[in-house]
Amino acid sequence: MRTCALGLTLLAAVPAAAAEADRFPQASDRWLYDVHQLAGPGRQRFSRVDAVPGSSGSWRVTITCGTISTHTGRETTELAARGEASRGRMIAIGGGWDVPRPGGSFLIDERSESRESTFTDKRCASGPGNISSGD
Repeated sequence: MRTCALGLTLLAAVPAAAAEADRFPQASDRWLYDVHQLAGPGRQRFSRVDAVPGSSGSWRVTITCGTISTHTGRETTELAARGEASRGRMIAIGGGWDVPRPGGSFLIDERSESRESTFTDKRCASGPGNISSGD
């Protein structure tokens, strides 16, 4: 009986491990994250994370935040920063930056297709966004 229970436990773990291995992005992947939110009449606030593989399963990230005119499409960058990101135990990618000072942080929730994000800097947009390979 104990062997059967152990076997069922191992079988249940296999699909979860396989799903983890198939999840994008992996530590060796380059990825881009983009989120927009309304910022008043004729403007949207945006946040972008450009990530490249770093050391020890982390990513080096460049964060760009600012506003876009919905009339002209012109972007105004209010923050350009560098930092690191990684995936922890929870189903999310988190990171932060300290260049330029003061630093900030972000969290991208991977539990749903909407990829809800939270950025701590008020110059950045937070909300549902898109993650891609940048292709």
